[in-house]
Amino acid sequence: MTISDLAGTAEIVGAGIIAVILIYQRVRTGTRNAWRDEYEAQKARSVRLADDLKTLIAEVRSLRNENAELRDEVRELRAENRELREHIETILGGEL
Repeated sequence: MTISDLAGTAEIVGAGIIAVILIYQRVRTGTRNAWRDEYEAQKARSVRLADDLKTLIAEVRSLRNENAELRDEVRELRAENRELREHIETILGGEL
């Protein structure tokens, strides 16, 4: 093998190695960009979910307060109903 053949082979092998390195860097960069995009999408989703969760917590608290108020009102109505029944029984002089 002559020096010119060796130089030609070295050029081909060198070009192949450089091509492989460039392809590897592009794939690595593409993968990194894809993961970065996925990270940003998941981060945005987590922020939306956190906001939704805060809204739901506020709604649940509001509903619990409303429920407590309604229970108090029902308790008062039952007491009034009991008093009215007792009053009617007293007026009629018997049991209903």
